[in-house]
Amino acid sequence: MTSDSRPADPASLKGLLGGAAARFGLDDALSTGTLWRRWHDVVGPDLAAHAEPTSLRAGVLRLRADSPVWAHEIGYLAEDIKRRVNEHLGQAIVTEVRVWSAPGETPPPPAAPAPRRASEASEGGAEKVPDDPLKALDRARSAWLARREQRRLREARERR
Repeated sequence: MTSDSRPADPASLKGLLGGAAARFGLDDALSTGTLWRRWHDVVGPDLAAHAEPTSLRAGVLRLRADSPVWAHEIGYLAEDIKRRVNEHLGQAIVTEVRVWSAPGETPPPPAAPAPRRASEASEGGAEKVPDDPLKALDRARSAWLARREQRRLREARERR
């Protein structure tokens, strides 16, 4: 005799929590969780060994580097990181990458790959990036020079 006022289909959890997540700056919690879970795949093991995402709010991805040298290098790689993250997520969620540094270890990768056989390692496998701070600084300087040259060329094209 009483009518049932419940909806025919139950609401999704994402639909119910979407408004609350937006109020806390977690506009797309699914994408944020995916990025955190797949961080090693997105940026590679060498970078992930020295930096981890700490927040993603309003398009700003904040990364914690384990040393000032790595923070400096990551600053030069920010555009590449932004592009890789957005490609991996399939949408332009990250508009800016900010880096800060604090001591401490970054979390290990979720699952270590199977060890390579000696014969595979000698067949042109990827070279491991050393953890030497001077080499990291040299890589950061090279990235900076390349970025500066790209900016110079872009500005020259715009002046024409």
